[in-house]
This record gives sequence, structure tokens and C-alpha cells, in this order.
Amino acid sequence: MRKLKMTAAGLFALALALGMAACGAGNDSGDSTGNANSAESMPEKKLEESQQDIVNRLADEMTDVRELASNEIDWFSFYDINPTASADKEIGVDLALFQTKYNGKINYIQTTWDTKFDDLAKLIMAGNSPDFIGADDMDVFPKGAIKSMIEPIDDYIDFDSPLWADMKSANDQFVYKGDHYVAVSRVDPSYIWIYNKNVIEDNGFDDPAELYWNGEWNWDTFSEMCVEFTDAENDKWAMDGWYYENALTESSGKPLVGMENGGIVNNIGSPEIAKAQNMMYNLQKNEVVYPKHLHDWKVRGDVFGTGIASGETLFYPIGLWAIEDAPSVTAPYGDLSKGEVMFVPVPCAKDTDAMYVPSRIHGFCIVKNAKNPEGVAAWLDCTRYAETDAAAHQITLDQYKNDYGWTDEMLEMRDEIYARAAEHPVFEFAQGVSTDLSSLTDGIIKGTMHPAEANTWTSIVAENEKALDYLIKEAQEQTQG
Repeated sequence: MRKLKMTAAGLFALALALGMAACGAGNDSGDSTGNANSAESMPEKKLEESQQDIVNRLADEMTDVRELASNEIDWFSFYDINPTASADKEIGVDLALFQTKYNGKINYIQTTWDTKFDDLAKLIMAGNSPDFIGADDMDVFPKGAIKSMIEPIDDYIDFDSPLWADMKSANDQFVYKGDHYVAVSRVDPSYIWIYNKNVIEDNGFDDPAELYWNGEWNWDTFSEMCVEFTDAENDKWAMDGWYYENALTESSGKPLVGMENGGIVNNIGSPEIAKAQNMMYNLQKNEVVYPKHLHDWKVRGDVFGTGIASGETLFYPIGLWAIEDAPSVTAPYGDLSKGEVMFVPVPCAKDTDAMYVPSRIHGFCIVKNAKNPEGVAAWLDCTRYAETDAAAHQITLDQYKNDYGWTDEMLEMRDEIYARAAEHPVFEFAQGVSTDLSSLTDGIIKGTMHPAEANTWTSIVAENEKALDYLIKEAQEQTQG
């Protein structure tokens, strides 16, 4: 499904993994043969000399150094880690460190979003396993462990070590039968609310960023703007995209499917989710979202962000990755360098007890029968070193500002959202349990804001609660078997 295809590729570009995800505006090209593709015709970008000096210093200071039989590792995905697919994408600190310390090389084995798990299973069965895959989409665990597609990481990573200790609580949520199956490098916010400041001003609205800093950015102020802005006759819609329903649901502080004490939990009866969904239903009664059902179920222009700069769309709920990218990709939102583009966290309830942030992880899994798991572990260590070094982090901020056009205001808000995500993350686990469960939850979460026919939350719960219970029980029995 196109609406999901952008998630991992973009979110992988969050924070220090700059320029690694070749997602563009939703290009889904690629084969599923397992052939390596490395965009050899496009020269790889390098860090500036002063930035490389920081990486060299960090490489010299590394204490967790591994002896590798091979410095090459095979990456299996529908997007390339290597920043060669776009001429104006930057190399990330983690990859630069891997190259500097180990002369590391990451070989890209290409698949597609729709076929990635089937293709991976075929490679494993054929004795041709790649070395590692990404976990950013939250769709690998626990099913990858249950189906023996990924291996435990504990033999290669000590999550109690100083390098990994800060992430231990996050990594401990990805344990199956006593073993860790995901190496989480950091916690990321899943969604932000992007808007164009010129459009906000032209419509006489208060700047959402100012509302946020004043403690006034919430479901109420957001909803008022949406209703006032929407003008169907002039093709003006308050929101577009594929993520607003999930974002608003999780901003309640509860995921629909959660993990507690190693067990899968059904939160469909949660009063917090009911409150969020009732707000969403009332909002959709005013038909504030772009009617994708009238446009072959495509977003406006079939490119994310279209309508923001032109003033036809007020808000674009999407991942930070959408604007942590090259100017050629972010143009639909406006000119970042001129201060036109801004964003805020997902709004929460006015009376919320905390600023809940829909979140996900940035992490990786070692594939079953990987040929070079120790090489993957070396890469994983590099991702953590890049996260923990202040000077390395500044390289990322400098790249955003100097190469992508980010303003100081944007950088400040980015840091703020990351801080809130670290304090009060909300993880949705449905995609990682099973395809049947994620398909069911997708319909449940989106039902109150369906652009063609919105349904009340009461009716949605009555129709789906038993089926959700059944699928969760079935998955729970697998994890305990």
C-alpha cells in the first residue's frame, strides 16, 4: 500500500542517519530478486573536512572495537542506506564512522515494500541470507522472531554496556523468549504537524509554534483552525496524507495494540482512545480532510506535501523525515531557507496529564543465518557512538541548516519534540504482530475519519472488539508457545 511505503525510508533519515533513505516522494521502484544495487553511477557524498575531523576523533576514541573477518555487510530493504541515490543527500555520521573505523561497506540488496518479507524468507531458505534489516517501521517484531527470520542479538551486543545502557529500557521492549531481537539506537517521534507560515498568516491564524510554546496547542485549537480553513468549493482542505488518524489516536497516550510485561495488550476499550476518536469523529463531520476517495485514493498531486506551499492544504501530518531531506524533495512544503516551513508536535488533549508523542524506534535486526553478524554489530556500535557524541550531533544540525535550509526555529522545535518523545513515547505494536492484526487495526483507527463515510467510535468498537481480541490471543499464544 502506498500510504505505508514512505514510513521506514523517511523515518530512517531522522536525526543522525542523515541522507540514508532514498525515499524521495514515494518512489516504489525496485526488484525483488535479491540482487545488490548500489547506484554506482552516482558519486557518494563525503563530509566536509572539519566534519570528517570530528568523525576521525570519534573513531580514535572508540573503546568498543571489533575484529572483523569481513568489513562488508549486506543490507536488505526497499531503500538504500548509502547516500548515492540523490545527488543532494548527505552522508550520515554513523555511516561515515563505520567507513572510517572499519573501512566498512554496506551492500544494498533491493526488495519492495509489498514483497519484503516474502523475499526475505526466500533468501533465508535458499541459504543466501542478507546480514541485517531495519526495524524502524515497527513491523518486524515480534513476528520476525516468531517466524525465525531474525536472530537474537545478545551474543553481539551487551545492552548493559556503557555504550548501550541509555537505550536498555527501549531495547528491553523487544525481547522474545528471553532474548533481544532488535538493537534500538534511539527513540524517534513518528509524526509532526507541518504547515506553511505564510498560509497561516494569510488566513489570520495564530502560529501553531507560538501556541505550542505558550501551552495552547491542543486538539481544541487545532480543530478550530481545521474547520475554519476548510472550503470544499475552493478545494481547500485542512489536512492531507495518510497518517493523521494514527497520530491523533496515539496522542491520547495509548496505542490501540500495546506491549506490557512482555504481553500483547488490546486497548480498544481505553477511555483515552475513546476520547481521541470522538474528537476525530466530530472533526470529520466537518469534512476537513482531502477527499482521497474521490481521487483514486491518492494524496493531492500524488506527492506528499502538495498543497502546503500553495495554500490549498493547512496541515500535513507526517514524519520528520519529510523535511529532513534535500530541497528538491521538500519543495512542496515551501522554501525552508526563507523560513516558510514550520512544524509542531501532534496536538494532545487540552487537559492531558502529559505531552504524549507518537513514537517509534530507530533500530536494526540481524537476519537468520547472517553471514557477517559481527560486522552488523560493528555498524550498530557506530550508530550509538554517533548518537552519544555532542560534536557528531552538531554535524547533523549543521547539515540541516547549511544544506537543507533549516532555520534555528526549526532546529529548536526538533530538539523539543525529541525531548518530549524521550519522556512520554507511545508505541503502536500492531504492525509487528501480524498482517491480519495490522489490517484490522488500520481500519479501526481510521474509521471515525474515513473521508467517504465516518463511523462513530461506539459502533466501531462494537463491530471489531471481538475480532481484535481473537487475533491478539492468537498472537499471544504463538509468543508463549
